[in-house]
Amino acid sequence: MSGCATEIDLVGLIRQAASAIPEGMVATYGDIAKALGDSRAARAVGEVLSRRDLPPEVPTHRVVYSTGEVGRRDASETRRMLESEGVPFRNGRVMLEAARFSDFGIEPVLHRLRDEQESIADRVSLNDEPGEPDRIAGLDVSYQGDDAFAALCIMDRRSGRFVEERTSRCEARFPYIPTYLTYRELPALAPLVKDVPGTVYLMDGHGILHPRRAGVASHIGVALDVPTVGAAKTLLTGTVDSPEAERSRIRLEGEVAGCMLRQGRKAAYVSPGHRTTLRRAVRLCFESLQKGIPAPLRRAHELANQARKEAYP
Repeated sequence: MSGCATEIDLVGLIRQAASAIPEGMVATYGDIAKALGDSRAARAVGEVLSRRDLPPEVPTHRVVYSTGEVGRRDASETRRMLESEGVPFRNGRVMLEAARFSDFGIEPVLHRLRDEQESIADRVSLNDEPGEPDRIAGLDVSYQGDDAFAALCIMDRRSGRFVEERTSRCEARFPYIPTYLTYRELPALAPLVKDVPGTVYLMDGHGILHPRRAGVASHIGVALDVPTVGAAKTLLTGTVDSPEAERSRIRLEGEVAGCMLRQGRKAAYVSPGHRTTLRRAVRLCFESLQKGIPAPLRRAHELANQARKEAYP
């Protein structure tokens, strides 16, 4: 099992922000998310601060909902602690207008990451590599707490057999935030990826079907300079021409940027990542589709889960 690449410690930044809140003051999950650079991170902030393994010096009781309500877990104890610190309440809720803190002293790192994604999008190539690829490499990641278990499964196109399988494990310091999946998964996936001629990497996520046209498949493709395709289980952005059809174009800002492939109730939302055309991306996914999921991705999913279960029996 391989190691992992350098990552962004967003978990540490969230803890740092919470630790900056002084006695007698509170902040909301959304306040910390905005300080990080994107209000969409509010749920991730809540998940990080709800973990029971947090150091006792992190004052999680000082982070409340935007309504002024305290957390559901140990709510009465949380209120008692806040009142003992001088935080005012009215009708069972914190009076945010009198005790709201916002000077966390952290970098709005998500602003920088959005800029990076826009730069990545400018570097995406939607041209096929010369010749037909002979191997499709499926990549997926499974999580247990802060541990990420990544898997690579390479399928030979002619025989349909899996010819290579590898796994990687590392600590995940970037919680899931919509549109920022790369920063959660790249550290675990990078050690598994090599630019091998004739190999296309298939990602459980989006390519250019992304608000900034830099989904995990495009981002990893550019960052590691390998041909990639995105095949996601849900649509992040864009409009499907015929949602009930077995195959339908997906448009993003009026441009055909992807294709939906449906088998029964399940569908794969396919888009090119890097060094691949949409036509080739669709062909590679369609020829290996099994119950709505390309076979290399299905096997990578199984292997990642197997690695996780072996580590946490």
